[in-house]
Amino acid sequence: MPIVIDSRQNISLQLEELIERLDVDLDTRCHDSISAAAAGLQGLANNRTFLADRVAAELKDLATMQRGNTYTPQVVMLHLDPRKNYFLRANIWPSAEDAVMQASGPDPFFYHKPHDHNFNFLTVGYHGPGYWSDYYEYDYDQVAGYPGEDMGLRFIERSALSAGKTMLYRAFVDVHDQLPAEELSISLNIMENTLRPVVTDQYAADTVSGVIKKMVNRNNMVCVLSVAAAIGDENTVEIVDHISRRHVNPRIRFAALKSMGSRVHNPDQRIELLSHGLDDASLLVRESAKAEIRKVMAPRAETEHARA
Repeated sequence: MPIVIDSRQNISLQLEELIERLDVDLDTRCHDSISAAAAGLQGLANNRTFLADRVAAELKDLATMQRGNTYTPQVVMLHLDPRKNYFLRANIWPSAEDAVMQASGPDPFFYHKPHDHNFNFLTVGYHGPGYWSDYYEYDYDQVAGYPGEDMGLRFIERSALSAGKTMLYRAFVDVHDQLPAEELSISLNIMENTLRPVVTDQYAADTVSGVIKKMVNRNNMVCVLSVAAAIGDENTVEIVDHISRRHVNPRIRFAALKSMGSRVHNPDQRIELLSHGLDDASLLVRESAKAEIRKVMAPRAETEHARA
């Protein structure tokens, strides 16, 4: 489970003071470095007025309110400098009885959606009793990443992010199933802002069966390959085909192969094309190709069953 850091501080920091500290030598990829930032984050959490003051200031200028925030309304962005390897945010965690939960449901808050992270982040409870989590661990390097694959999940405990509690969520290790807070709660986060989430996978987990449900991080390359295969000319299609065979990332190879298959309407020809993935060096590509072939064959099997 995430590492609980005993960082109780008597000091109270302004947001600008915390930023000055973090700008010196923080490396959010390093557990020791980001753990060392816990004292500063706790100092900010001891400042009981900064967040209300920040929100009030932004409400005075709705035209620029939360400009650059690409998250859901749950997140209040506090500081983002693209040149730095971190950013700061506050997260709002409603209870099941709060109006916003009753209006939108739990999905925008990632409640009841077990998942891992492909980035480190440090969090502290700022207000309220905090959201609950069922915590698990797994070994990222031991999974290929295809849906239905056993993750080797190990249940650790259920606990809440109570006010003042500071935790380091470790990339590629910690999995949690978040449960609604008993009352409206707020957490503060120091988030990793590196290229790791771009080139690695984040998974949704089925904690009952212990398998990967799907990949949840966005990969723009997958969308681009689909468009290229759908509307590209012969040269473009050749490029997509080359990517399906040679790209270093197996998930990109399969996305290119699947895109190539989408151009073929004859089921037998599509299966023949997808079968190229069965010889790939990556288990991810082989298993994904098998699953895609099963989808192509499913209508035929249903027809044959109906005739029988």
